[in-house]
Amino acid sequence: MTPINKLISCIALLALLVFFGIWWENSNSQVNQDFINLGKVSFHTSLEPGIREAKNLSKPIFLYFRSETCYWCIKFEEEALSDNRIIEILNKNFILISIDTFKQKNISANLNVRTTPFIIFFTENGEEISRIPGYLPSDQFLAKLNEVLEKRKI
Repeated sequence: MTPINKLISCIALLALLVFFGIWWENSNSQVNQDFINLGKVSFHTSLEPGIREAKNLSKPIFLYFRSETCYWCIKFEEEALSDNRIIEILNKNFILISIDTFKQKNISANLNVRTTPFIIFFTENGEEISRIPGYLPSDQFLAKLNEVLEKRKI
């Protein structure tokens, strides 16, 4: 095989791999869906519908920043977002929105989110209540949820 044929073969193989990678990423992407299930909880996958629902129902927003490859996000989802005590509080008191930090980079950048998992609580009017940067075990997260609900009552 001549050097030019080797080069052409390598370029063709590289192009095929890139095409396959793009296809794979798009076929597995859940951002195009309106909702995503994480743990045992369902989240909006974009801001606008979630904000509209929060205003209509007068509920605060639980904005969860994550990525599909984040170990601590997966651990949080398996533990906290599968804990029935937490699920009840979230579903009863908040509008839930999940943002994928890789696929929705502008939202993450605009809110100064640089790590995952990262949670921001907002009032239904968009005023920030609290931030949780990083992973919290279920019991600590439950205590933080209750603190946020108390702040909202003041």
